[in-house]
Amino acid sequence: MNTDSAFTSAAEPLNRSLFGEYARMLLVGTAGCSAVAAVLRMAVDPSAIAMVIGNAIVLASLISARPAGTLRLTILATAALLVSWFTARSETPLAWWSPIVFFSPAVAVASLGFLTVRDLFAVVHNFQQRSSRSSLRSYRTLGIAIGLLIAIVYMIVVPSVSAVLELFRDRPANYTITELTIGESLRIRSAKFAIFAIFTYVGACWGSFLNVVAYSIPRSESITLRSSACPKCGVPIRRLDNLPIFSYLNLGGRCRDCGVAIPVRYLIVELVAAGIFASLFLVELVTGAANVPGFQHYAHTGILWIILYTKWPVVGIVLYHAALMCTLLTLALTDLDRRRLPGWFRWTSVIVFAGLPMIASQLQPFTLALPSSVPDAFWRVSTILVGAVTGAGLGIAIQRVSQLGKRSQALPLALTLIGVSLGWQATVTIAAIFVASLLAIRHFNVSGAQHRLLQPTAILLAAAMLHHPFWKLIAGIW
Repeated sequence: MNTDSAFTSAAEPLNRSLFGEYARMLLVGTAGCSAVAAVLRMAVDPSAIAMVIGNAIVLASLISARPAGTLRLTILATAALLVSWFTARSETPLAWWSPIVFFSPAVAVASLGFLTVRDLFAVVHNFQQRSSRSSLRSYRTLGIAIGLLIAIVYMIVVPSVSAVLELFRDRPANYTITELTIGESLRIRSAKFAIFAIFTYVGACWGSFLNVVAYSIPRSESITLRSSACPKCGVPIRRLDNLPIFSYLNLGGRCRDCGVAIPVRYLIVELVAAGIFASLFLVELVTGAANVPGFQHYAHTGILWIILYTKWPVVGIVLYHAALMCTLLTLALTDLDRRRLPGWFRWTSVIVFAGLPMIASQLQPFTLALPSSVPDAFWRVSTILVGAVTGAGLGIAIQRVSQLGKRSQALPLALTLIGVSLGWQATVTIAAIFVASLLAIRHFNVSGAQHRLLQPTAILLAAAMLHHPFWKLIAGIW
């Protein structure tokens, strides 16, 4: 194999572990969105050009397959100094930081400094490996078209429809409205879209990681102390080919080196995980957890009041529920592979999801209806225990009664985690939706490959996601 890149798994720190690879993915998404935001700010803040240049260099350094050398090392260091100089000259007192932290100059400087050290490491070791490019079918055009369509709908269609509807809304006689310019409106909407895109992209990264977890843990393989490689030819996967969703579309679903087909499962899991994070963002995060029963109500919600003026209790409960859904997705993948997770993973999952609400009470705003004289800690322990028993009991019962349920090794664990995290009422409701789905599948006599893909834990995950937006409404019935 030809060699031209210093960024092999032996030379580059980010290639030495999966955590390094996912760190690169997150840096790519953050730098890309930050660069777009800086471009839109240039009209009112000329110094934003430094942020554009700095983030563009970060992206080029992360994605490019060209070898590390003195030239790029110098460019990275110069860009870090450029961003620092423009920021230091700014008249704004808090110029180093912004409400959107990942758009801040300090983050850009930190990224450039980190990549400078990385390139220095590669240059010192002087290890180069050329990457040969094969002519594989690419779906990049489709991906670009979908991305542009989403951006056009959000940036143009939605504001236009809102403007038309505004004409028919009643307003008070003394109502005064300050019209935003096109540039201001574009900046506001682009910032909101960028935040949503980054949150969704984080979900896609988690989906990519869950593919590895579901494959490796049942086989007692490491998930950290190795780098990604093609299982057929063994060639390490390049940086450009290791971005969730985008790389699969870009490669046309085939390995760049040997041309073997990449299972579409990887793309589906990344899309599902991205969908989980996107759904939680829209339903739970920007609403101030309005769907969660018992959670405190905020007078002001939305991206500005929940994210930029960060409400950490909301962020915490969203991440807690995201972890739950991702764990259910992992269980669904192991069922699909007909593998059994080791005991340590099962007990660790239950302990973590049960222990976190005891440490951070906002993760469990709902509790059993007990007398006020009972200590709060006893309430929480009782709620967790009742939820766990309810979930485990329902899981075992469904597993033994249902023919489809018998195919799952993880169903009792999945319902136990739901019971521990969401309470017994939500568990019963989700189980009812789950059983109704099983009956529908049986009624329509789904068979063959589709029947194999409809794993019980996958259906349970869909039931939990369907229940989540209406959680508070359904809880009112109880």
